[in-house]
Amino acid sequence: MNDYAKAINELLIAIGGKDNIDEAFHCVARIRFYLKDEQKVDYTKLGKINEVYEFKFCDGQLQVLLGSDVEQYYSFLMKVLNDNKTCINTRKGEIQMSKSTEKDRKLAEQIIKLVGDKDNVVSLIHCVTRLRFKLKDEQKANDDAIKNLNGVMGIAHAGGQYQIIIGNNVSDIYKEAMQLLNLSTPSQDGENEPKDKNLINRFIKLLTKIFTPFLGALAAAGVLKGFLVLLTVVNVLSAKSGTYMILNAAGDALFYFLPIMVGFSTARAFKINEYVGAIIGAALCYPTLVQAYQAKQSINFLGIPVVLMSYTQTLIPAIVAVWLASILYKLLNKKLPASLKLIFTPLITVAVAVPLTYIVVGPATSWLSQGLANIVLWVYARANILAGFVLAGIWQAVVLLGLHWAFIPIFLNNIATKGFDPINAMLYCTVFGQTGAALAMVLKAKDLKFKEVGWSAVISGFLGITEPIIYGVTLPHKKSFIFGSIGSTFGGAVAAFSSAKMFGGFASGGIFGIPMFIDPKAGINFSFIGFCLSLAVAFVIAFIITFLWGDKVDAKNNKNHVSDISVKDQAIASPLQGTVIELKNVNDPVFSKGTIGKGIAIKPTNNEVRAPFNGNVISVFPTKHAIGLKSENGVELLIHLGLDTVNLKGKYFKLRVKEGQRVRKGDLLETFNIREIQEAGYDTVASVIVTNEKDFDDIVSEKKEKDFVKLGEPLLLATVDQLMPELTNAN
Repeated sequence: MNDYAKAINELLIAIGGKDNIDEAFHCVARIRFYLKDEQKVDYTKLGKINEVYEFKFCDGQLQVLLGSDVEQYYSFLMKVLNDNKTCINTRKGEIQMSKSTEKDRKLAEQIIKLVGDKDNVVSLIHCVTRLRFKLKDEQKANDDAIKNLNGVMGIAHAGGQYQIIIGNNVSDIYKEAMQLLNLSTPSQDGENEPKDKNLINRFIKLLTKIFTPFLGALAAAGVLKGFLVLLTVVNVLSAKSGTYMILNAAGDALFYFLPIMVGFSTARAFKINEYVGAIIGAALCYPTLVQAYQAKQSINFLGIPVVLMSYTQTLIPAIVAVWLASILYKLLNKKLPASLKLIFTPLITVAVAVPLTYIVVGPATSWLSQGLANIVLWVYARANILAGFVLAGIWQAVVLLGLHWAFIPIFLNNIATKGFDPINAMLYCTVFGQTGAALAMVLKAKDLKFKEVGWSAVISGFLGITEPIIYGVTLPHKKSFIFGSIGSTFGGAVAAFSSAKMFGGFASGGIFGIPMFIDPKAGINFSFIGFCLSLAVAFVIAFIITFLWGDKVDAKNNKNHVSDISVKDQAIASPLQGTVIELKNVNDPVFSKGTIGKGIAIKPTNNEVRAPFNGNVISVFPTKHAIGLKSENGVELLIHLGLDTVNLKGKYFKLRVKEGQRVRKGDLLETFNIREIQEAGYDTVASVIVTNEKDFDDIVSEKKEKDFVKLGEPLLLATVDQLMPELTNAN
């Protein structure tokens, strides 16, 4: 592993110390520095740093190639520059924070705007890869525009939610969005949230709310239990050893006390005090009553006989019990005086709900749970191979629609009532089917950006997360998604044929969940071998047919990222002196709505316009009020002086350049008379616009509203997140 801190300290020494840095940001593989004094760079020291692949000066930047770990290096750099303080949302002098943070904020702003603005958002939660909005009116969301955002993999309307698939960095976008929405927790949905009329959507939404908060912990506990089974099967650990007992307690605690977790989460979903739900869940697995059940003891409550049952590791009894308790809780909250609510609402709720659960709810739901498990296993026993073939084939489509949440209670209920689940065993291979298809796509692809996204997605697939694969690799090339599903059908059939089962936990996918399919009693038997074979079958078949007949991604087909190597990062200096105005505040919709591009405006205080970079004059308007430039790195820039000044027909403007002329940064382009233009009744605000902004990944403003900017100071930055030819050669 690289020593990031050591490398950054050596780098800072080589470039003349942190005080020599005017600005720093990173792209895919480089940290890019604007330095105050380029003469202070010690190239000999820079060349001796092991972690630096290469370095060069280009476009006024010192570009240091550090490879795929650039974000980790950059993080340490920011710590040094900010004296080890948290620097996610702060600045130190002119040091620019991570461009990725700015992009997260910008993407969150764009998403909120396109879903109908924050007034249309009722609530927002997120899972592993998706933002899950509850909108007042989903018709206000612009599906096409959201899909085309850089950083969005796709959208789904499912479970009464508007789901936007982001990928692995969803939590970063979520945090930015929550700040913009002025929300702090998902529980702030509001009591007056409009109810979805579709009962299925409401049910799936409820399951999502209940299981999402602890699903990651549930999967982690399951993986730990699976590995303990593996270690005992291969005789590395004894089930009687202290090590095993302690680790087993860590893995099994969540499942044993599942009613407590479910009670807490269900209470949150029904918007009552979570700890009341936890108490109800805890009462279901209280040691005295568990022991009474194990001893087959008969008890009664106020003379009413109680049918004792085992509620440890169950979930349906707790869900139903807390749901009924929530009705009473809310009624008491409405009827009781404010001075009594704090104590007596939970007191009465618990005192009524717990006995009612033991007398009625618990036995009824336990029988229901047993019946549901028996029905599922009865169907499975009579058509297991067909079930595996069909379910595995359509499973990833079910995930796309967000309907997979409806199956999670079935998996867990089978475990709780029977000790095993065969359904998830049949579906587990689907992750490997999509991963095999994605790997074939990546190996065939010629496009460097697609390969970068693809390799990351493949790694995520092996870890059990398929959304980056589906939305970033296979779904955009529909044949590969279908081929991945075809491979999965055969894998699912193999798993069903071998009677593969998941034991004692919940496996969310990926290589680390494999030990959970080892039978704790029988060890590595035919069923487990068949399960492993199902993963291999799905992966290999999907890989082969995708490699032979899947799409080939060439660089020219890349529509989402810049592929023209003539377009590079470009710093744009201010061509005028004056007060900065955000483009949206310019009194002309052509500029304020971004019709012709992105940029910034300046209320000038001087009479000169100077070249903001090295390049060429590509157009000079006959009325002299606007000049078009093109930089060496491909930026096409329009400098438009004043509003409606075309009507002056060149009066008060004096050009110093002509079309086709080569200019260098700082060269005088034009002079104009501010006072005369204002007296003629025209607004002198000047707009500086990147007209080919679609050729770049981002146009970053270096100044904000009301800042005063001098001639030649940094104004805009056009950035490109792409692999350059020299990076390819270096690798």
